Amino acid sequence: MRGRLFFIVVVVFSLLASTGSAQDQQKPTETAKIIAIKFHADWCGFCKAMGSTFEELQAKFDTLPVLYLVLDHTREYNRKQSAYLAHALDLADVWAEYGGKTGFILLINAKTKQVVTKLTHQQSLKEMGALLVEAVKK
Repeated sequence: MRGRLFFIVVVVFSLLASTGSAQDQQKPTETAKIIAIKFHADWCGFCKAMGSTFEELQAKFDTLPVLYLVLDHTREYNRKQSAYLAHALDLADVWAEYGGKTGFILLINAKTKQVVTKLTHQQSLKEMGALLVEAVKK
């Protein structure tokens, strides 16, 4: 009986210990300094002109403390979901100003929620990357 009780105590303790360490591993080590939001719609000509630039920014600058989001305006359902997301992230003012527009990327200070700069299809990936790095450093 003692052996069985000891075994149960060891198992429970092990589970509790492993659960605690798993939770510690899930905690972010840092917070985003910049929120990069692509205002997108499948039908948007400027979005098409940008091509995969947003994904390339993510891949090339994946070590920077940047939260990358896409607010999709393709259909009414997407617009509603994008509005919900913007409001949940405390970006209601940004949504109010830019919510109906597409074809660009906004870099937003994650703390102040202020727009740092606007990236467009007229800029190269190199130029966008330099602006992103500069925004993170501020």
